[in-house]
Amino acid sequence: MASIPENPLILIDGSSYLYRAFHAYPGTMSNGEIPTNAVYGVVNMLRSMMRQFASDRIAVVFDAKGKTFRDDMYPEYKANRPPMPDDLRCQIEPLHNVIRAMGLPLICIPGVEADDVIGTLAYQASQQGMPVLISTGDKDMAQLVDDNITLINTMTNVVMDRDGVIEKFGIPPELIIDYLALMGDKVDNIPGVPGVGDKTATALLQGIGGLSTLYERLDDIAALGFRGSKTMAKKLVDNKDNAMLSYELATIKLDVALEETPASLLKAEPDMDALIKLFGQLTFKSWLNELLEGGSAVIEADETTGARSGSSSKAAQADMDTSAVKIDRSQYATILDEATFKEWLDKLKAAELFAFDTETDSLDYMVANLVGLSFATEEGVAAYVPVAHDYLDAPQQLDRDWVLAQLKPILEDDSQAKVGQNLKYDAPCLRATALR
Repeated sequence: MASIPENPLILIDGSSYLYRAFHAYPGTMSNGEIPTNAVYGVVNMLRSMMRQFASDRIAVVFDAKGKTFRDDMYPEYKANRPPMPDDLRCQIEPLHNVIRAMGLPLICIPGVEADDVIGTLAYQASQQGMPVLISTGDKDMAQLVDDNITLINTMTNVVMDRDGVIEKFGIPPELIIDYLALMGDKVDNIPGVPGVGDKTATALLQGIGGLSTLYERLDDIAALGFRGSKTMAKKLVDNKDNAMLSYELATIKLDVALEETPASLLKAEPDMDALIKLFGQLTFKSWLNELLEGGSAVIEADETTGARSGSSSKAAQADMDTSAVKIDRSQYATILDEATFKEWLDKLKAAELFAFDTETDSLDYMVANLVGLSFATEEGVAAYVPVAHDYLDAPQQLDRDWVLAQLKPILEDDSQAKVGQNLKYDAPCLRATALR
């Protein structure tokens, strides 16, 4: 397992944190004027990160408002993504204010993405021999890993160094851009090469080499022997422009013009007066009370949940005004293989009634892509089937089309009783996959 060097430069993908927090914490959290769930969640994750990895060098990086150079390069870039929800947008300014009051350097650079800023700072630090820890769930960041740069996904606590990238993707960090260019990215609307998925991209890169080498050795592709290898050379030729464009779009910049340097990103003392005012405005009562009592709520967090330790370990529940309920997850399953899926298929067929829900990548069903489905046949007995999760250390998943084909007879059977949590949303999402 990868180890974390002492006192690394910690670079946090704030935009990734923002969306994770927004979806993870109840939308009902509010100070009476604006929602506060994203602010609360991000600050909680930052506190947990600082507790686990002590360092005096840190920065939180966010995407800036407006278009980037990638939009100029390819106007359809991220065109499928819905606009940021209003109840998230209104939380950005107060969140930035809290982060600054915590003494953490915060960076937003117009015209580029947070990835590019993180890439530039990480590259500069690595060139100076400085250890770097990047906190993100974005698999694209794997291209940055080198002897000094390590990734961590704090949702799973998976740490990824060079060997970890090879273990996860089957290729070294220097081929990750080629991998992304071949596969494309539906979420970011990067075209890639049609018909090239994870396994095909890996086979091409392992068998021959990077994108430029592939185009130099097109005649060698058929001999690789993977499914579709005999026609792959023609696909690459027919889609060369898209492949090269995708390579540029997937490449994280390492030369963004910045005022900040790795050496300048020093954590300052928290501004307690500002935090007291902000926590009061946001009605984060538990954090506010601890500050008023002379505690250090800003940096103390439970190692696994992000909740404060000691007498304040239930602060998150108190601020959300919810009751803690112990949930038995012993009969919950994540389905990653066909045999287990077929067992659950039989359970669904035999059930008098089952519940189901969809997991998608958008709140707008008009543009949402299905990434998973969950089922329950009785209280406490449930399963989740991921089919298109795309985060840094996502496991190998069942093919989405195959899963839907197996489920189609059951979901379309009017005699099979089924219930859903939000069918007005789920129904059009399923119709988009040809299910009715």
